[in-house]
Amino acid sequence: MLRGLGVLNEMLTLSMKDNKSIQRENLGTSKTDINKKLKLETETPGRYTDKQLVVIKKGQENIISQYNNFISMKTIGSATRLDLELSNPSGKFIKFGSLTAPIPAAGNVGEIAEGVFAAALAARFITRSESNTTTDQIQKILQALNVGAVGGSSSGTYIGFAPNKDIPEKDRIELSIVLKNNNMKFVSDPKNFPAMDSYMRAAIQYADRQVVRDWVETIYTNGRVDTVKVMADGISDSTTTKIDVKVEITNDKGRLSQVDINVSLKIDQTALFGQVSGHEFNRVSQFFSTGIQENMGQEQQQYESIVDKKEKLKYIYQKAAEKLISKLRMNPQEAKSALGRGISLYATRDDAGAVDVKGGNKVQLIDLNKGEATIYDFKNVGSLLQNYNFDVKYNVSTDGGMPTIIIEERETNQRLIQFRAMYQNKRKANGQKYLYFRNYVEKGAFLKELIGTSALDNNVTSSWMIW
Repeated sequence: MLRGLGVLNEMLTLSMKDNKSIQRENLGTSKTDINKKLKLETETPGRYTDKQLVVIKKGQENIISQYNNFISMKTIGSATRLDLELSNPSGKFIKFGSLTAPIPAAGNVGEIAEGVFAAALAARFITRSESNTTTDQIQKILQALNVGAVGGSSSGTYIGFAPNKDIPEKDRIELSIVLKNNNMKFVSDPKNFPAMDSYMRAAIQYADRQVVRDWVETIYTNGRVDTVKVMADGISDSTTTKIDVKVEITNDKGRLSQVDINVSLKIDQTALFGQVSGHEFNRVSQFFSTGIQENMGQEQQQYESIVDKKEKLKYIYQKAAEKLISKLRMNPQEAKSALGRGISLYATRDDAGAVDVKGGNKVQLIDLNKGEATIYDFKNVGSLLQNYNFDVKYNVSTDGGMPTIIIEERETNQRLIQFRAMYQNKRKANGQKYLYFRNYVEKGAFLKELIGTSALDNNVTSSWMIW
């Protein structure tokens, strides 16, 4: 369940940070397990340990993020095959699958977190006191959701009322959550609330920030009756917008208008923040023209001449890496600006209905992890990159033979971002097997250090509205 995944992440983090031993399991004595053991020893003799108490080597946060990505997409096989390097015994490795891995939630964890986050915002608007929002208030709202069918999904609504200053009429707070059926069932069931506790606590950190409190104060003191609409939509197509949760408030003409609470939500330090599906040239060309702002048209003829799909992707990724290396060498300022534009585009996506007229920032990317919320500000990422030097590395994974472009800060060797291809084994309706390819953009530790701040750093910001 959700809580299990969080426990595993915490266990690995503590092992890396404090050199704490964690327990793992050796393969059993079944025929399948023996064959797996023989395969590992034949392909990579001496690489893996049989010790049951091990210490995870520091600096593998990116591998843990990949594991979380695979689990959230239900690609359990890919998750369990990932390698973790050990500091004890030194130089040895284990497979993720040898840990006591939790069963994924009965649904999409990211969608469930969106429902929790929206409920936390609604609780803040309903609660007009100076005290902090509580998990009990969130649970009360989730438990009281009026759930109905919307096509093949579910819509959960809640209506609350909040007092106004100097007038008897109350403001109306409307919460609307749209999720897949199993996710809605999970998020509204009280017996699942303990599993969602860390996400509730993290969501509260954002809900109690000054930008939200300012809006609460504004509608409390403006001498009129307002409607506040908090919306979470976990099923819309994320290729057109990255807004998962947004807020609208009535203006002085009584019309609902979007305000500066527009959130793209991530969980458990998920590295993935952008993707393009498919192996076709127009898809991978779009992937790199956005990510590194490079035209890949010259590579099309050679790309189309390659028959093997994996080899196609290796070719185009290598060419993209070469272009980026060359641009960083010849015109580093423009190369860093291009990277900044690509990062910002993939992270926030331009959404015409969500424009911050003062700051130019359209969407905030927020990560909920272990009871804490981290806010990523992509507004000036291109300018910030100018202060550092970066190296580009191209490699091909030993597990699956898929290409990756890694961009690292030169002095610290910390990862800024990486572009990575992966595939899934799928089956058509007629039973025919095929490979389905995806191209991922994943953030690294250096990007978090560069533009990530804790939601507890509660800077006061002015409120505004589109009238």
